Amino acid sequence: MRNSYKHIIFYTIALSMLLSFICFGANAQLDWHLKKDEDGIKVFTANADNSDFKTIKVECTVKATPSQVVALLMDIDRQHEWVYNSKSGTLLKMVKPNEFIFYSQVDVPWPCADRDYIAHITVNQPSPELITIDSHSEPDMMPAKEGKVRVRKSSAHWDVTTLSKDLLKIVYTVSFDPAGSVPAWLTNMFVTKGPFQTFQNLRDKVSLPAYKNAHFDFIKD
Repeated sequence: MRNSYKHIIFYTIALSMLLSFICFGANAQLDWHLKKDEDGIKVFTANADNSDFKTIKVECTVKATPSQVVALLMDIDRQHEWVYNSKSGTLLKMVKPNEFIFYSQVDVPWPCADRDYIAHITVNQPSPELITIDSHSEPDMMPAKEGKVRVRKSSAHWDVTTLSKDLLKIVYTVSFDPAGSVPAWLTNMFVTKGPFQTFQNLRDKVSLPAYKNAHFDFIKD
């Protein structure tokens, strides 16, 4: 029973930080292994040379426009409704219309400390068919909070490609360090369920009325 509970703790830490992982670009030469293929969502893992933790890649299609996806990502107050085990999110600063900084807390069961992170997000459209979303950490932008372990190394990358009208392909490639004392071998046992559930939730939430008619001047849908 004790070992089972420890698994739950570390599983939660590792998989609830979907928006704040150390990123490996889509062109990285990694030996990917398909771990889950269900409901149109594929989750791959690979070993990375510069990390003790496995790299994760998620691929799926979403019925939405690029603006709908960006609107969902920018709705920080509702992040906890779709990001796996996200406890809360707060927008800290709008740097530009396509660039913002937010703070988020990750809910981790007792007796392990909750995690928190500060992410700096930038959205770009390098071509009419492609939206890229990148983030990097800003861990010192606000003081550490008592009882929280601050994730200091975090970044993320999304490729959102238009396949046809209202149909997108998303490729999300990440590798993470959950900070604190977390054995890599234990965390790596649970690297598929969290990303899978997050993207399932994303596909459901992105069609909500709040995002359905979203439009941004910096995006051509």
